[in-house]
Amino acid sequence: MYKNTLSPCAADALSGTRQLTVAGKRVGITGLDAAFAAVTARGLVGDAEIKAELMHRIRENNYIPPALADEYAAAMLAEYHQATIK
Repeated sequence: MYKNTLSPCAADALSGTRQLTVAGKRVGITGLDAAFAAVTARGLVGDAEIKAELMHRIRENNYIPPALADEYAAAMLAEYHQATIK
């Protein structure tokens, strides 16, 4: 019988899932790096445009509770800016 010996962090990395803190809780987001790459490729610069594009892309593979949509958008925007600082 095969036993999965990957740590949760390693398994997340392989599946393309990253964790963010949203409203004080850690949540897994699938496809965040791909969404960041798409925003960068489109050349979006305004925070409102970036948040809208990130939310559009992330909602394709993740459930975002409507009551927390603004908190998710803010957390992803902050992570995007941190990831794209050069």
